[in-house]
Amino acid sequence: MPNREIAVAATRERSTREGPGIRYVIWVQGCSLKCKGCFNPHFWSQHGGSIKDVDSLLQDVIAAQIKFPEIEGVTFLGGEPFEQAESLAELSKKLQKLNFSVMVFSGYSLAELKNPQSSEFEARLNFLSSIDLLVDGRYQEDNLDNDRPWVGSKNQEFHFLTERYSAETLFKSAKDGLEITVLNSGEVHINGWANNSQLENLLEKL
Repeated sequence: MPNREIAVAATRERSTREGPGIRYVIWVQGCSLKCKGCFNPHFWSQHGGSIKDVDSLLQDVIAAQIKFPEIEGVTFLGGEPFEQAESLAELSKKLQKLNFSVMVFSGYSLAELKNPQSSEFEARLNFLSSIDLLVDGRYQEDNLDNDRPWVGSKNQEFHFLTERYSAETLFKSAKDGLEITVLNSGEVHINGWANNSQLENLLEKL
């Protein structure tokens, strides 16, 4: 039977900092790449987060769009989404049928994901077939990119896998930066992009 479970590290109902437009964001739990300087090292472990099935997450996204009708798509990052390719492919296909766009950040290069020698080849191709916009490549701490939105280092590339987005139109309205949410409990959630020194300066002021 296909795997329908997804290890989820965190979600955000509405974000303007994790891809084009207004998006629902899902951070998956678990990453074996462990890039030096990663913004989310607490999502590396295979333990932690919560286990959700495909339909449960789909209903969460639908509920969020009812609450925030301006949501146009869903972004997967992590963690490493392609280490849960089978279940995320099923979710992505269901999302696209409901006209949500799908964006994915992966530390693997597109060439690695298309490598027929990989034991995950078929699952990865299936997931790729349900993605509109892919950002690929390992984060390189000594190769920071401060010019393009969303990416962390200059080696990372945008791949437009469907006609939903294009390089000509995407970056005209693209915004980069951080989102800070303070919950009623006092807990502070931060997402988006900043280097470590910028993040430390910010946290000192909170």
